This record gives sequence, structure tokens and C-alpha cells, in this order.
Amino acid sequence: MPTEKIKLENYKDRVNTLLLVSTLVATITFAAGFTMPGGYNNSDPYEGMATMLEEKKFHLFIFCDTMAMYSSILVAVSLIWAQLGDLRLVLVALKLALPLLGLALAMMSLAFMAGVSLVVSKLKWLDNAILIMGVIFLVILLALFFPLCFPISSNNRLLRYIFYYPFCLLIYVTKTDPKTD
Repeated sequence: MPTEKIKLENYKDRVNTLLLVSTLVATITFAAGFTMPGGYNNSDPYEGMATMLEEKKFHLFIFCDTMAMYSSILVAVSLIWAQLGDLRLVLVALKLALPLLGLALAMMSLAFMAGVSLVVSKLKWLDNAILIMGVIFLVILLALFFPLCFPISSNNRLLRYIFYYPFCLLIYVTKTDPKTD
């Protein structure tokens, strides 16, 4: 029993951090759902409707924002259950929470990319730059998050190299020089 208590304490900070992140994502996506890109119509028959309702990027924005909010709420609820103190419940909640939080973060960034792209769509170069930056970011996000969600056993060397070396490269590139600090 004492070892289970020690293991439970090891997971407490992890659960609390993920709960905080999921709550922030839910809050941000909730607010984004009511601050529509392009604003609202003021004309009488369509009063209160989004101005860009017919645009495909607006549909992407709404879909991704909604997915991010609901998946982050599911993460928050599962992690609240993990607070009950049962080690098995904590482990199950973490297995559910990590992929759903990854989905929430990816959908939130896609919603942001679609919303900003929609607002600047009259300037094609800026629209394309936003889309390219967003896709690059999503690839990096998925490359960093995938190994957290689906741990890879040490038996598969190819997958270890695929995930290990890009992560080391990212750490090397973002490393700050102590002399300049």
C-alpha cells in the first residue's frame, strides 16, 4: 500500500497540470465561439448571424473550435475523476486525457489558422503565409505530441529514431546560450 501512495503522489502534479491546460483550452475555445471572425450582421433579416457564414474557412473554424472545446471538457472531466485517489483511475484518466488533449490543441490551432486566414483572405500572400505557418506548426505539434500519447516500446528501433532525433534537434535549436542571458 505505501508504494501505491508514492506512485499516486508522482501522478498528482501531472494530473493537475493537464487539468489546468484543458481548462484553459476550454475557456479559450468557448470565447472564440462567440467572437466570430468577421463579426456579426446588423441588417434586419440576418441580425446576429455571422457575416462569413457561407465561407468554407468559417465552417472549418467553427468545426475545429467546437471539437477543441468538447475534447478539452472531456479531458477536464476525466482528470477530475482522477483526483479521487485511485491509482488505476489515474492511469486510465491519463490514457484518455493525453490523446484528447492533443486533439484539443491541434483543433484549437487549426481553428486559429482558419479564422486568421479567413479574416486576411483578401491579401493572398498573407493568407498563404498564415496557412503555411499553420501547417508547419501542426506538423511540429503532432510530431511532439504523438510519442506522448502512444508510447513506443524500445524494441522498435525505426520508430525510436523517427521520434527521438527530431525531438533532440528541436531542443538543440531552441537551446539558449548561457553567455547571452
